[in-house]
Amino acid sequence: MTADPVRQNREREARIEPNLAAIESLLRQCVDIAGRGESAFFVDDFVNRYASYAALIQIGNAVKDLPSAFRDSHAEANWRALMNTRDKVGHIYGEGIDWQIIWKTLVENAPGDLAAVTRIRDAL
Repeated sequence: MTADPVRQNREREARIEPNLAAIESLLRQCVDIAGRGESAFFVDDFVNRYASYAALIQIGNAVKDLPSAFRDSHAEANWRALMNTRDKVGHIYGEGIDWQIIWKTLVENAPGDLAAVTRIRDAL
């Protein structure tokens, strides 16, 4: 049985606002974790690291669920990087998680991505 592409597109369009809300909330959490500082991120307590790891995966999943036409028409957000980050951290097999990459993403990318998504949501 083949899926109805029109219906699928309508369903994805209906999920735009919930997905954007989730992306914004998760990015806010990432910015909060980064704001705690590098020493808090890299201590033996792994909670902050795994929280950010899970958030990046969920962000990428939500971005992938946005219709491509929506992403194209809101190019101020770095959708491609958010999806690629999810793919990069979500498909680690055997070699372990590179926490430096996660940290760098939190510090260098999450604040700008959060600002862009917030602007998009405010404009809707």
